[in-house]
Amino acid sequence: MVALPPGTSTSRVPFLTPCVALADPIRVAFVTTPNDTPTSAQIVKYLQRHASLMELSGANAFRVRAFANAARMLEELEVDIPQMAAAESLTEIDGVGKGVAEFIAEYLEHGSAQAYLALTETIPEQLLDLLRIPGLGTKKVKVIYDKLRIASIEDLTAACQDGRLDELAGFGTKTQQNILKGIERLDRFAGQFRYDVAVAAATPLVEALRQHPATLRVSIAGSLRRSKEIVKDVDIVLSCTDPAAVSAAFIEFDDVVDVIGQGDRKTAVRLASGLQVDLRLVDDDHFATILHHFTGSKDHNVQMRSRALTRGFSLSEYGLFPTDSEQAIVCATEEGLFEALDLAYVDPEMREGLGEIEGAENRRLPKLLRTQDVRGVLHVHTTDSDGTNSLAEMVEAARERGYCFLGVSDHSQSAGYVYGMKEADIQRQHAEIDALSDDALHLFKGIESDILEDGQLDYEDEILATFDFVIAAIHAPMNMDEATMTKRIITAMEHPATTILAHPTGRRLLERSGYPVDVDAVLEAAAQLGVVIELNAQPQRLDLDWRSLRKAGELGVHVAIGSNAHKIADLDHLPTAIGIARKAWLEASQVVNTWETDAVQQLFSQRSL
Repeated sequence: MVALPPGTSTSRVPFLTPCVALADPIRVAFVTTPNDTPTSAQIVKYLQRHASLMELSGANAFRVRAFANAARMLEELEVDIPQMAAAESLTEIDGVGKGVAEFIAEYLEHGSAQAYLALTETIPEQLLDLLRIPGLGTKKVKVIYDKLRIASIEDLTAACQDGRLDELAGFGTKTQQNILKGIERLDRFAGQFRYDVAVAAATPLVEALRQHPATLRVSIAGSLRRSKEIVKDVDIVLSCTDPAAVSAAFIEFDDVVDVIGQGDRKTAVRLASGLQVDLRLVDDDHFATILHHFTGSKDHNVQMRSRALTRGFSLSEYGLFPTDSEQAIVCATEEGLFEALDLAYVDPEMREGLGEIEGAENRRLPKLLRTQDVRGVLHVHTTDSDGTNSLAEMVEAARERGYCFLGVSDHSQSAGYVYGMKEADIQRQHAEIDALSDDALHLFKGIESDILEDGQLDYEDEILATFDFVIAAIHAPMNMDEATMTKRIITAMEHPATTILAHPTGRRLLERSGYPVDVDAVLEAAAQLGVVIELNAQPQRLDLDWRSLRKAGELGVHVAIGSNAHKIADLDHLPTAIGIARKAWLEASQVVNTWETDAVQQLFSQRSL
């Protein structure tokens, strides 16, 4: 078998459990027949929906929590749920009791569970759609249904507009406006998926296709290959000796719930998550040019075609042709295609039509950050605040991953909702850090300090001075105008203890846009002050955005990839953030995580009291 072309190796991205995009038809995620074994992702979704229906019905809170917690645990673990159910070993997982295990077994055997079906006789499943509206929880949905018999998003929209919700306590004008904004957001994000969700769905598909005996070469293409944080679908390009056989195998993949179209050159399917996957079957001689074309972006392709014309060629997905001939120039690889146009190879992440062609022509493209360049991880939480793993467990996980340093940064005291650390907690944690730190894995003492409303940090200076580094972060309030928020952030950055600015815009992908802030002004302040800007690796954040990160790099601002890990599994989100850093044209030297421990210590000492 031929390896994936540069920039597409699935080893860069660990398996992440798929979840459905906010505005996609979530019912498709669990509809099965007795002859169609549900996947692990479908089982988790079924448990989540059952827990929500139970809560809407007023069921015992402990039983609701049992199903919700089991769904959460199973979603976080990389286990084959059907296999464990067959072996009757599900109850060995902490949080999965006998009742939940029996529920899963029934779902696996019959494609449904009687307890679930009984709930749907009294609680419309449509109510679960209402729970997808940001800020609309179970209690409010139950009131809306019990009092007004509203069960659909369409009816709820009308009720907000015609004043029917005015009759209900707790549904004032502001609440109704927020509901309408939430519904508008669902519509806006319809058919969109986070990068990690798409990768999780596409990776096993690609690996299965790679093992097919007729496959020669296979690669993810499209926006996913370019590491776009949000994608609408997945493109796969595959060369083979028997297109019909590969297409037939493709539509039989476990996660496929609908065949949109099937042919010897293109087959399109929809997965259980709602994600569409297009498989393009090509001759191996055309693999490189078709892969390049369907990787995009559109702007990049336009510029490449223009470049080809100036060199006496015509370029399309069908190949590279001399303008005076119909005989294609065979490019065995994408590197060969770029070379034929007298260009340096452009990594897929940079192909956005934003100067990469000029850089390739002048041989001045950056040597992009790689996963293997990372030496340490920053922004890690433990059970000392809202993490689910202890400090010792996080340290052991970092050792297992071969890191040289680990930056511990639990929440500060004002963040009471996440068990922010008091002074005594800090002293105890620092003693534990000293005991666990050694030459192989150096532990840095840090804190994620809330930026208070006036821009001050969350502790007195004498406490801040005890940390090796301080991460400043906005959590609340967020409802400020741009000028006030920008001033608040820059004021915090001006504090001599501030080392890193975390998740600078507060965005959550497909959930909220983030607070208004002048990002350019913040980056300029970071450059002047020597404050590090975080690229938050949580897949729902990936904040700062790659477009602004590129400007940060141009300004000479150092970037720290912050895992924001609240459990061990979160440490494995770094490859996703590395893809974003590559998209921002960042080299290893610009990213603090790649530095020697002594160099990181020196950087931290420059921003201290």
